[in-house]
Amino acid sequence: MTNFENAKVQVKQGWLQGYVEGNLKIFKGIPFAAPPVGDLRFRHPQDPECWRGVRKAVQYSAASVQHVMEQEDLPANVHGVPQFLAPSQYEEDCLYLNVWTPAKSDSDKLPVFIWVHGGGMVAGSGCEVVCDGSGFASRKDIVVVTINYRLGFFGFFAHPELTAEAGGTSGNYALYDMRKACQWVKENIAKFGGDPDRITVAGQSGGAAGTGALHASPLMKGIIKRVSIESGPIYWGFMQPGPRKRMEDLGVEYMNYIGCKSIEELRKKPTWELFDKYEEFQRSKGIGPMGFGFTFCVDGEFIPKPYSEIMEKGEFNDFDVLMGSCAQEFPAVKADEYSVEQFHQYLEEAFPDNEENMKKWYPADNNIIAAKQCSTIASDIMLMGSAKVGEFCSERGRNAYIWLMSKENETERGHNEGSPHCAEMPYVFGRVDTGERNPFFPYHWEKEDYAFMDLIQGYWYNFAATGDPNFEGAPVWKKYEKSFDINDLDNDTHMIPEEQQAKYHYFYEKLQNNNFVVSLFGPARFTPKKD
Repeated sequence: MTNFENAKVQVKQGWLQGYVEGNLKIFKGIPFAAPPVGDLRFRHPQDPECWRGVRKAVQYSAASVQHVMEQEDLPANVHGVPQFLAPSQYEEDCLYLNVWTPAKSDSDKLPVFIWVHGGGMVAGSGCEVVCDGSGFASRKDIVVVTINYRLGFFGFFAHPELTAEAGGTSGNYALYDMRKACQWVKENIAKFGGDPDRITVAGQSGGAAGTGALHASPLMKGIIKRVSIESGPIYWGFMQPGPRKRMEDLGVEYMNYIGCKSIEELRKKPTWELFDKYEEFQRSKGIGPMGFGFTFCVDGEFIPKPYSEIMEKGEFNDFDVLMGSCAQEFPAVKADEYSVEQFHQYLEEAFPDNEENMKKWYPADNNIIAAKQCSTIASDIMLMGSAKVGEFCSERGRNAYIWLMSKENETERGHNEGSPHCAEMPYVFGRVDTGERNPFFPYHWEKEDYAFMDLIQGYWYNFAATGDPNFEGAPVWKKYEKSFDINDLDNDTHMIPEEQQAKYHYFYEKLQNNNFVVSLFGPARFTPKKD
């Protein structure tokens, strides 16, 4: 019998001892899979071992192997211990999760919220300060789970020998890790007072791309109920799973680079020797430490065919979907090096078929606003990926709720620069006094921020609980049923009116025309595809 007074639970593998903090029972560093080392390196995750006695679950486990930012690598405006670094070491043995539960007994059956961290699937962890589950779980009747998964080289390395070994697939170990974590949660979360039939997987940025892959994968059927995809649409997004052969060819290149003759030899190499050589290999190809070398692919199994084909044919899972992005995702230009004249010249060159409308939709009378509008254009184009997924869901009678976050910090800088990548996270997780442009940095909250947190946590909680974010007293959020049914999350939250949707129709039509590709880093441009 679960002892909730002492934060002691018995899961399939054995007893766990967590700790109590306020109204929460917290369990950290729970293994959901066997350590992926030695012979299990570059394989799908296996079941964790059982243990005897009581396993302490009171501190985070190691984060996945990744490029470790040293103090001298940090931005100049970060002082002291940076909040965005994981309070952890980094190891291959990283497949652990953490649970925060406000349940009073193991019969409460609360909705469950699994968080897949961002970082482009090359960085990050489930123990980052900004995604600590206490601020959400303590305010709402929801069980919060954060997970680790293998990243970058160890998460996605593919090779023809591995493909033959696995019967026709290799790579995408990170996606299988996410699935394994979901399976562990479904099997065990009732012991923490969670409902195994109401599991929502939420991910942001790279974690959103992973969550989008879960939405599309036939291997996820029956495991979870809902997905929340935040600032990382795959369809028309900047992360697209390419062919497995591309990853296999990269794997052959890497093996030749380090002089390994077989996968067996590779599995015997020390972890950091492999990773350091991988970073050296990336540099030789002009890829930085946070860039994309090995990443997810159409492996033939987890992602059985191109993502766009899965979505267009309606072969994705029947999950409820919450999806969106922020109004100024990435800085496109530096305001102090930019001018209104440069902005207008950019509009003329990048959108020659619609220059006057672009100037009307994105007015700017000074350099600060011009720089902000550059970012807004790229972000509006990025939003179309979410709208397209909403359209696919609507066509098949499935629930989708699409959002754009325009909420800005209540500071001059906040209003000048807008709502950046990750901006929703401090409000979803209730990380009070964070979110100064980047939510990992301190920011003194104003009353509007507290009200916005109450709104966002209410929406996200009700979506996890029922599949519908609406709740009494909140602005109505319409399900996606017609073009650009999008909720603008702000101090004055509202559905975007039709008279403000002309720019979206323009971008949508450009993207729908497969003759164009779009770049969203720097000032956005539609570039004709080469034959």
